[in-house]
Amino acid sequence: MIPVQSNNTSFIEQLNWHSNQATAALARLSSGSKLLAPQDNAAGLAVATRLGAQLLQLNATTNNISNAVSFTQTQNGYLGGAQKVLDRMGELAIRAQDATMPDEVRALYNKEFRALKDTFNDARTAQYNGVNLFDGKSLSVAITPKNHTIEAKGIDLFTDEINTVTANATNLNTPANAKATMEAVLQASEQTTIGRASLGSTLNALVMAGEQIASIRTNLSDSMRQIQDADVADEVTNLALEQILTQNSLFALKKTNLQHSNVLNLIS
Repeated sequence: MIPVQSNNTSFIEQLNWHSNQATAALARLSSGSKLLAPQDNAAGLAVATRLGAQLLQLNATTNNISNAVSFTQTQNGYLGGAQKVLDRMGELAIRAQDATMPDEVRALYNKEFRALKDTFNDARTAQYNGVNLFDGKSLSVAITPKNHTIEAKGIDLFTDEINTVTANATNLNTPANAKATMEAVLQASEQTTIGRASLGSTLNALVMAGEQIASIRTNLSDSMRQIQDADVADEVTNLALEQILTQNSLFALKKTNLQHSNVLNLIS
């Protein structure tokens, strides 16, 4: 008896395999990722997941550093303004010591001096996001996910020396008072100068920490891309190849079926 039926399983398996491979390549191109399922690369997926978690932590750390930099820069800006106020106070105090100055002119200097006190008080009571800028409290800034911190020293504009300048009793009513006021202003200015120097040191540390974190983030991102991102050129090549092989398998299956049909027709 002549066999008229052949097992087409191998052709069908090849067709399904190449079709599935073409579909997977198209999916990788569409998503841009070569990790569409855990079975694609289990080890790579585990590494990518771990790197992703580290990136999220570093992003949060970067945000902390950025906020701390903004806080410190705001402190520096207000402190610079406060220093200018003290400089003007000192200038008025020196002028008010002029023994030849009429009392009514000295009174005008004293009026401006009192207004400058209010300006200084506005500066030293300023806040950033609801946090006092100059209450003297130090801030601890987390700069790595492993709890490494930078201690930002607090700036205190409510010391006895500074409070003396803003006290109601401090005035320029007489040359003697103006001289005493000048001494108080000099002491207050010394403290604001030290404060600005401290802020400069804190800013340098924060900026350096931010640059280090940025470098680590870049390296982690590159590593994740190598694991996750699909190679477009390779995937386009794979897609074209699998589509060709799918068509070949389909053609071979049709040819085989046609041959079987011809044999059956001859027999019948």
